[in-house]
Amino acid sequence: MAITPFTVSQVNEFISRMFKTEPLLRPVAVKGEISYLNYHSNGNIYLSISDSKSKLDGVVFSNRITDTARSLSVGDEVILTGNMENFPAQSKYSLWVNSVEMVGEGDLAIAFEKLKKKLNEEGLFDKEHKKPLPEYPKHIGVITSATGAAVKDILKILTDRTKLTDITVFPVLVQGPGAPSDIVRMLKIVENQFFGDVDLIILGRGGGSSEDLSVFNDEGIARAIYDCKIPVISAVGHEIDTTISDFVADARAETPTAAAQMAVRNIVELRDTMTVKMNELNRELANRIMNKDFQVRGAFDILTNKVNELFLNGKNAADKYALILEENDPRKILSKGYALVTDAKGCTVTTASGIKSDNAYSIRFEDGSAEVVGR
Repeated sequence: MAITPFTVSQVNEFISRMFKTEPLLRPVAVKGEISYLNYHSNGNIYLSISDSKSKLDGVVFSNRITDTARSLSVGDEVILTGNMENFPAQSKYSLWVNSVEMVGEGDLAIAFEKLKKKLNEEGLFDKEHKKPLPEYPKHIGVITSATGAAVKDILKILTDRTKLTDITVFPVLVQGPGAPSDIVRMLKIVENQFFGDVDLIILGRGGGSSEDLSVFNDEGIARAIYDCKIPVISAVGHEIDTTISDFVADARAETPTAAAQMAVRNIVELRDTMTVKMNELNRELANRIMNKDFQVRGAFDILTNKVNELFLNGKNAADKYALILEENDPRKILSKGYALVTDAKGCTVTTASGIKSDNAYSIRFEDGSAEVVGR
């Protein structure tokens, strides 16, 4: 006998009536850890609470918000009391919260702090172990889901900012039980097979609940990042999300988009920077040429002055010696009535006793010479 089919609306209406008539669900108190929290602009609080196996969505409407509800944080363990309601148009159900009671830190938050303390004490977060990011990476490896929005955002930003960098996507699971081992496996593959080619890794995923992001709080992933020889940027979730991967990675980006912006410089900004540097270099070169020209001109002026000084000193000395020579010129003495007597050999006779009888002598006057014989 064939089963009579119901319409989708009939099934959803039946489920709605079940929620409204089941006494255990009106009201119901649910204990769990807040794994998603959104203080919406419409005044409502949208949240999810989780345990080790499941997640339940809920909403606190603006007219039900108390001081306790206003102070909630992801990771808080709470007891939410309210009514289960169904949304037939979307085939979804959620808890409409009437009251919120704080219990304490949730299991996920406790495990997070415990692992964080352990790895920090081992030195995995120490700054001296963090590798510097390459200023101009030649090949970036992106380890994330191949189908998520995060990989699209990363690729768009990287390709918009530069055409000089190769990009390879290494797809992995980013949530679920198999995700941690898949990420560790891919980190080792990139390191072992692409070291020397890939010089930067972006590891992460887009936003989600704390339960979704808890994959990146795995100790195995943390140690794989720490051991990786290639610098790693951790880009998990949104700005308010923090994971163990963020602490151990060489750099942490607030979002996958921010990771892409951190990884490469904008080619337009780089071109502008090069233009500025070129102008600075040209100015520096022009200043140096001007300084050298000034120095050369100064040295030339000093040399010219020195040569002129030497020439003038030489001229003064020559004039001085010319005057001395002129003053001591015998011809000038002869013009005063003196005469110069020389013997046949041309030797000057300066005394009367130097005159010998019968020897020939020459007497030189200003206007000529006369030959005489001594007596």
